[in-house]
Amino acid sequence: MPVSHRTELFTEVLDKHSNARKLYNFFTHSLLLKNHIIRREIKLCSRRKNKVQHVLYPGFGMGQLLGLFSNYRSKYNILAIDKNHKMVTQSTAYFNHENIHNIYCRTADILSFDQHDAFDLCLSINLLNYIEEDRKALTNMFNALKKPGMLLIFNSSNYADDKASRLNIGIYSDPKVRNGYGVIELQQMLKEIGFSKVKARYAYGTPGIYSWKLTTAWPTKMIKTSQLFFAVLPIYTLLCIPFVILFNFLDINMKHNKGKCILVRAFK
Repeated sequence: MPVSHRTELFTEVLDKHSNARKLYNFFTHSLLLKNHIIRREIKLCSRRKNKVQHVLYPGFGMGQLLGLFSNYRSKYNILAIDKNHKMVTQSTAYFNHENIHNIYCRTADILSFDQHDAFDLCLSINLLNYIEEDRKALTNMFNALKKPGMLLIFNSSNYADDKASRLNIGIYSDPKVRNGYGVIELQQMLKEIGFSKVKARYAYGTPGIYSWKLTTAWPTKMIKTSQLFFAVLPIYTLLCIPFVILFNFLDINMKHNKGKCILVRAFK
């Protein structure tokens, strides 16, 4: 997906300094609730089959979530596709530098992706809100999966707070074409496409919202107010770590009647 100019500048810094990228990945994997949720799902999926699983990850953006697969090199081979050629080049260079050879990045668009019965797992992480033809994208993902195969979706729900969401540093330059999905709406669409079984649950309930505010919303708002906040960001982060760990643990282990995001497992 196309990314914002601010994000491109940030990724250029990370591209030039691999240690900075490592540090960035470490903190995002350690603190962001989304990363914890996806890492847990990757770990669970690794137990589904004894053989190496082939994964399709469209719209991988900056590629930080791709790093979650580096601990499962004997379990997964990943094809990561994105429309942004610069992001693909930067991620490819980083993984080559780190001698991570189970992740292959390629410039491609999921809307024109035409590869059938090739993958065991497909990821759609914060992607569907930026694609007007969401049904076509999901159909292409369905076609790309083998039987049995699984599609893992992480997306904002119809409970998402748009006013709060605008505090984020946007990754994508394209405007959203929708704000989120309802669980029943998304389940019905996936079943109509052909998925035989769909399991969905809410994430980012009350504890998750507090974690998101501490790690993303409030720091972003303060940085937008004054660039001087960068100087105190390390101290702020250290003070927040105990609370973030607690909120993340509670959110992952609680059942939510509603939440800012939806986590979906759809089986072919």
